[in-house]
This record gives sequence, C-alpha cells and structure tokens, in this order.
Amino acid sequence: MGWFMQKHDIYIGGILDELNLRFAPSQGADLLFGGVEEMAALQKEFNIFKEGRPFKSSVAVMNVGARNTETKNRWLNLVGNLHKHASNKRGQNGDAAIVRALKKNLESKAPLPVFFTSHDMQGAKENSQVRITEKGRPIHYLEQDYLVISIPMQSVQAAEASMKAKEPGSAAKAGKGAGKRAKKG
Repeated sequence: MGWFMQKHDIYIGGILDELNLRFAPSQGADLLFGGVEEMAALQKEFNIFKEGRPFKSSVAVMNVGARNTETKNRWLNLVGNLHKHASNKRGQNGDAAIVRALKKNLESKAPLPVFFTSHDMQGAKENSQVRITEKGRPIHYLEQDYLVISIPMQSVQAAEASMKAKEPGSAAKAGKGAGKRAKKG
C-alpha cells in the first residue's frame, strides 16, 4: 500500500491513530463523551457504515487524514482499493469485511472499541488479506477487548519490485521460465 501513499507514507501512523481515537474506549459522559459510544450513536442516526457502501465513503464522511489534501486523497485511494484484497472472512473482500464488521459492532448492545492497524503484505498469499479479529487485545497496556482491523500494506520499494517482477520479460519471470524449460528438457 506504500504505492498509494508514496512520500506521504509517513502519515499512515497518524491516520491510523485518528481512526483509533474515533473508535476509542469510552471515557465517560458529558464533555468526555466520544470514542466508540459516539460512533455507535452516529451509526444509529446516520448509518455511516452500510453494506454495499464502500469503506472509503465512510472514511471520507469522518474526514480522516484531512490535515493535507493530497495525503487524504491518497489515503482514500488506499482504502478504496481494499475491495481488491481478500479478507479472513469467508466470501468477503477486504472492503466488505471491514464495513460488515464495523456495522455489526456499532449496532450491537455493547460495541467494542476498534483498533486499526496494518501488517506487512509481503510473503505468504494470506498476508495480502484484510484481517478482522472480532475480539482481541492489541494494546498490551490496556486491559480492553477491541475489534481489530488490520490492513495489508507494503513499502513503496516492495510495491515497485513486485510490479517490476510482473512485467513481461522481467528477469524474475525469465528465470522461472528457464527453470521450467530445463525440467521439461
């Protein structure tokens, strides 16, 4: 996903923090009202997360990453491409899995706070999946269960290397083909 953010990849942590604060554990009532309780109230009133509506649209409504227009738009492109990724939820692409998990959680009797994170998508095929963990403890210093959503990402350099390897006539493909020809002969 570094390919989407390019030089703006330094903002990814901050954008994830913004999401994590929007869905944080409740801190109380009155002036402390916020976090997941506020998101549950907003979901009830505005149906922010709706099956069939892209996660990108819901993130845009929340105005996440808006400190810089280019960064925000690159982030929206990143999350807008999650439908191209599988998820660890059977029959759901990454985008649909996130929307369904958030909707179900926010509409439950006791919504869990949500923790957004990322993981390296390189290596095994399942690393490119969006990962949804319905009950996890991602923050070691808080004894709090969370809905955990992990988005697959990779560095710009890894994305460029992957694209180069897929180019017709690339050295990587030529090497693979040569090995197959050698086995046949």
